[in-house]
Amino acid sequence: MAQFSSSYLDELISRTDLVEIIARHVDLKASGSNMMGLCPFHNEKSASFSVSVDKQIYYCFGCGKGGNAYRFLMEHDGYAFPEAVEFLAHKAGMAIPASRAVNPGEEARKKRGLALLAQVAGVFARTLQADEGAKATLYLEQRQLPLSIIQRYQLGFSPAGYGFMQRCFGDDKDMLQQLEGIGVLVRNERGYADRFRGRVMFPIRDKRGEVVGFGGRVMGDGEPKYLNSPETDFYHKSNLLYGYSEHRDAIRKRKMLVVVEGYMDVLAMAAFDLPYAVAPLGTAITEPQLRLILRLEAAPIFCFDGDKAGRQAAWRAIERMLGVLKAEHNPRFLYLPDGEDPDTLLKKEGQAAFEQRLEQDALPALDAWLKGLQLISGEGASGRAMMAKKAEKMLSGMGDDYLRQAWQSEVEKASGVALTHQKGNVLVAKPRAVKVQKRARGLAVSPLKHDRFMAGLLQKHARFSKLNEDAFEFFVDSDPAYPIYTRAFSLVGIEESTILDIAAQLMREFPDNHDIARWVNLPTVEDDEFDILLIDMQVSYLDDLLRSRSLGLAVKIRLQAELTTLKAQQKLYQQNQKP
Repeated sequence: MAQFSSSYLDELISRTDLVEIIARHVDLKASGSNMMGLCPFHNEKSASFSVSVDKQIYYCFGCGKGGNAYRFLMEHDGYAFPEAVEFLAHKAGMAIPASRAVNPGEEARKKRGLALLAQVAGVFARTLQADEGAKATLYLEQRQLPLSIIQRYQLGFSPAGYGFMQRCFGDDKDMLQQLEGIGVLVRNERGYADRFRGRVMFPIRDKRGEVVGFGGRVMGDGEPKYLNSPETDFYHKSNLLYGYSEHRDAIRKRKMLVVVEGYMDVLAMAAFDLPYAVAPLGTAITEPQLRLILRLEAAPIFCFDGDKAGRQAAWRAIERMLGVLKAEHNPRFLYLPDGEDPDTLLKKEGQAAFEQRLEQDALPALDAWLKGLQLISGEGASGRAMMAKKAEKMLSGMGDDYLRQAWQSEVEKASGVALTHQKGNVLVAKPRAVKVQKRARGLAVSPLKHDRFMAGLLQKHARFSKLNEDAFEFFVDSDPAYPIYTRAFSLVGIEESTILDIAAQLMREFPDNHDIARWVNLPTVEDDEFDILLIDMQVSYLDDLLRSRSLGLAVKIRLQAELTTLKAQQKLYQQNQKP
């Protein structure tokens, strides 16, 4: 966050409509002062996902996810923080700070490029439906892709021969240069030529859902079978996954992600109502792609064709995975029968049988790794030594120390050989410091009332004005709410000079604390309830003060009188609440 000033981030949040951001993925309905819907982070049947329209903060009472617009874009859409800021800034019409801003002319050029890519995708899609696309349409029918899938994924066709792009967009020099810049034209000594000719076209989208490039499958037996866009300002194939933006919501909802090898596998699964597959773009999977996958789903299944190339691809995925794998991840590997891929198996066995394979036959990553090590190392003592040597080298690149120790223990059991260099890095658990706990105050107030009290303050921060100086002591420093509560007090005096209200500021300062979002989204604490809660907190505080401290007689008499008055009010409220 250090790349953006706090004032800039605050203003951007103040101009952002969180409901609009979330409504792209969640059907929200009014519920009191909040909006409610089915949580996009876990599968549920009854709505527990709340969005505070007033505070611009969301919280799920089912899985505990909560935050502001930045957090939602990062945790749900997979944006890095700077990307989330830039996305919101674009929507709000705010300029990016000079330290991060690109040249205005460059920014305009990129916008024109994205718009042109979308236009090209539309041209390819319309050509598929025209007479020129009859052969490609027949091919897709033979692959049993329904029209709904063809339209949803905007499949298209690029005719054979040269000059198609010029016929569609003209011969203006600037336009030709733009078409070259987005990767659909190639310039040679004779001029410009179409990169994609006689191919079924697959638009490739980024995390925002923008078309950034294309993949094209040749009709017939030409080479290469699949041709992708070149690297451009928009298309970086090592950072992209086919199907990511189209399937992100379904993956979140179903808590299932399957990594397959090709476009047609992604589409075949979608045609069988399994819209949770993604694929790398024609090359071995990369570390940035693995990070995207594991951020979206902690337990993905890597599904590879049942041939030598498929097993080699799986092994490369394991090698590249070790650096990003953490203990909370649980990837699995499914090896299909020889000669089969998801497309052919689904047509042969059907959806239920394929899902059964995913559930029952996929090996945990550790088991797949051990099996792969045994295959490449061979038999006998030399094979076991080779297995240990190879394992030690691979484990040296594993980022999670605890996971590395666990994997090291398993490979030592499998090979019968103790690893050497890794032993020096074994973590030793530090003895936990003994903390002397203060005597807990507030025992007379239940945790539920503590929750409601915090909710009441953050839902309507004008209530801080009702608190006297003793209220600073309502929570002791061992209470999880203490740092938030005390920081809220310090913000009260400067609130008038800030853009955000107290709850939003606390969200920025405590980004990993979901209690703030929960308190904001709890059922509304009305004024009468808050008045009762405040008396309860004051009674608890005075009770504790009189029991725990050596006080002068005059002070003790004064505090006892205050406590008696408060308890009388408390009793009156309780009587009025009785039916």
